[in-house]
Amino acid sequence: MDPAKMMIKLQCPLDMAEQETFKNFVKGLQPSIEFQSKDILSYIHRIYDEEKEKLQLYFDKLASKFNLTVSLWKNNSVKTTYCCLIAHFIDDGWKLKRKILALKALEHINDTKALGEIIGSLVLEWNISNKVCSITVDNSFLNDSMVDQIKRICLSVQGSVPSDQWFISFTLLEDGFREMDGILFKLRKSIEYVTETRYGKLKFQEAVDQVKLQGGKSWDDLSFRLESDFDILDSALRSREIFCKLEQIDDNFKLNPTMEEWEDAVALQSCLKCFDDIKGTQCLPVSLYFPKLCNTYKKFLQLEKSSHSFVTLMKRKFDRYWSLCNLALAVASVLDPRLKFKIVELSYRVIYGHNSKMRLNMFHKVLRDVYYEYASEAKNLTKSASVLDDFDCSTIGLGNDSILDSLSKFASASNFNEEASWKLKLELYLELELYLDEPLLPMDGAFFDILGWWCDKSQRFPILAKMAQDFLAIPVSNSTSCSNISAMINNPAYSSLNPESIEALVCSENWLETPKGNDGENHEPTQTTDKGKRKLDEDTCVRKKSKPSNCEKAISTGDIAIDSNNNGN
Repeated sequence: MDPAKMMIKLQCPLDMAEQETFKNFVKGLQPSIEFQSKDILSYIHRIYDEEKEKLQLYFDKLASKFNLTVSLWKNNSVKTTYCCLIAHFIDDGWKLKRKILALKALEHINDTKALGEIIGSLVLEWNISNKVCSITVDNSFLNDSMVDQIKRICLSVQGSVPSDQWFISFTLLEDGFREMDGILFKLRKSIEYVTETRYGKLKFQEAVDQVKLQGGKSWDDLSFRLESDFDILDSALRSREIFCKLEQIDDNFKLNPTMEEWEDAVALQSCLKCFDDIKGTQCLPVSLYFPKLCNTYKKFLQLEKSSHSFVTLMKRKFDRYWSLCNLALAVASVLDPRLKFKIVELSYRVIYGHNSKMRLNMFHKVLRDVYYEYASEAKNLTKSASVLDDFDCSTIGLGNDSILDSLSKFASASNFNEEASWKLKLELYLELELYLDEPLLPMDGAFFDILGWWCDKSQRFPILAKMAQDFLAIPVSNSTSCSNISAMINNPAYSSLNPESIEALVCSENWLETPKGNDGENHEPTQTTDKGKRKLDEDTCVRKKSKPSNCEKAISTGDIAIDSNNNGN
């Protein structure tokens, strides 16, 4: 079946098997092989079945949980929409992996019940219903009704953690653009006038010359882009002064926006830049995404003071997004030894002001509940016996108490009947407290392998390492590993294939990326590190006493920005 695997990986037309050049190539490798395109298709389905069985067995043995993404992809030629389910996880070797679980054709895109049933059945089919950490929806095709349906099915197994906080949605911009349709239409037509008509080009250049003579700025680039609404907005605003001059000297130019509309366009661009800060973090690890999200929230608080109606609409949509995912992302940041609790404390103080203490207490409870849920699994405890339910976690990592003082409070707040039980619960508390109490590592621009750090510390912090293994695999954007899906679905060579064959090709192509070890398991190459980088650098992973971390600097200056270059990629 090696020729079939080659055709899957190279996305070759299946009828290539009947071409003489290919036949001669295969016969040169193995003279006894002889097959046609119909044989290739049957081989592809056999490869799909075999690789799926191997992957299911591998998942059954895997200790980590799965972070799922649900996305919809359109086949433009046959007007078919596919639902793609992808699992993101960190394996036992602390390598980040992404596996396409299924690609199912949808009969009706707006059938919420059917979509929910498909996702639910796939989760059960792969036997991961008790191992779902988060679900991410990254397409605007999916509405709130669909989101709620999928959430009820897939996250109903979660324990004390509110499932809403682990359901992340990336549909943010539609309301603002709908409000700005009229202005965007004017800007598009204005650009077309000065780029597509000879007279318009001449008058535009005349306007440029007059603006320069009157002391206006000099433009090195007056090119226009019309590929997207953002491009139109950006291009037009750079030439705003020229368009206003053009309106004065060209009686045929009737589409220049009013002053109020120009101000609306400036405000919309500011909103879009906020979202660009989020969308532009595709290479950021999830632990650094929370500070970026907080910076965006802070900018929206400033923009909200304006009188533009669409800003309110976009802020409302961002609030929905924030409410769904900020706690999960905050937990991921706490699990970054360069940030820990300090970044949450600082961010909430900037965002919530006088209400920051209440918000921090809420986050303390979530962190405590999540931590104890993992501790319960590790130590086989029951929650009713947990001292963590009675202990105020707001003191963890934030107060001025020493560890001994904290332990004294911890002990006095506990009512233990057995010495062994007390020691066990004290041990659980100590792991979280010791981790948070240790100094922050520096963010000095050097490479930092966060997965390698947790791999190295997993014996010292076994419960927190298990949390890190799950939360640091949460995808914050549409994965670059999935960029090939649309190309394969719309490959003209596959246009005659049925949805089942398309699924077999797409999934097999993803699964066959993995070289197989002697044990038959799938071992995907890590995306982030090579062998040299996997070896931990002591200067990077051990804090220098004389050098404060970026987080500590941010706390002293009141700035919560995190350098996006310090991502280890």
